[in-house]
Amino acid sequence: MFKEFHHASVISSSYKAAIEFYVNILGFNIFRETFSEKMNRQKVELYLNGRYVLEIFVVEDAVKAKQKKTAAGLEHLSFLADDVNEAVLYLQSKGVKTLEVNLDKVTGKSYAFFYDPDGLKLEVYNI
Repeated sequence: MFKEFHHASVISSSYKAAIEFYVNILGFNIFRETFSEKMNRQKVELYLNGRYVLEIFVVEDAVKAKQKKTAAGLEHLSFLADDVNEAVLYLQSKGVKTLEVNLDKVTGKSYAFFYDPDGLKLEVYNI
């Protein structure tokens, strides 16, 4: 069902610190930056060796929000699949909690989130 690893996503409480670490220290390249008014957060897409591997969501009050719903750290892991709808049906047939299939407004591709047994958020994303 899964073809390969797509990207990791992390939440950072500081844009400056995230860019300093991931770009200036680790050597990732910024591919695209977007801002979500709805979610009130900035998204920075990073490439490494020509491959999209990491996205950072900057939530300036993430540390304070830890008691709420957004905390600094891992946001989700993403996996590529040929057919997101088929993957979701398979996961559901195995008793895995999934969310609805959505369309990425930037890329036009389908994706859906699901959860591991400990509640870690994962994503299946259309190739």
